[in-house]
Amino acid sequence: MKAKKIAVYDQSVGDCRVAAEALRELFDRAGIKAKVREFSNYEGFAYDFRDNHYDLAFVGIGSPLDLEAARVVRRLDANCPLFIVSREKDYSLEGYRLNALDFIVKPITTERLREAVSRSVQFASLGSY
Repeated sequence: MKAKKIAVYDQSVGDCRVAAEALRELFDRAGIKAKVREFSNYEGFAYDFRDNHYDLAFVGIGSPLDLEAARVVRRLDANCPLFIVSREKDYSLEGYRLNALDFIVKPITTERLREAVSRSVQFASLGSY
């Protein structure tokens, strides 16, 4: 089975690392190979996303630049399950405008990530429409 490619972007290096480690643990426990890439700057994330396909994208939002990172995901891959992660619930509306699959309020917990990933599995089983 091919490894799932997961992109995690958050300007907060600590939050990025917490999310990435929780995702690695979650997929490892499920017996699913996953390659989780961490990005803490917009330019690196946008450049990498242009050149690579990701199966899931988690984007931490706390500023307009972070919102642009979520827009990059949507522009380059309309079907990639996008998860918005933020301390500020006000960003949830923008997340829905970007067709985000879920909105996760910080601080991130493994249980909440499990719920979000489960939604992506259910979404994928529906197929594209």
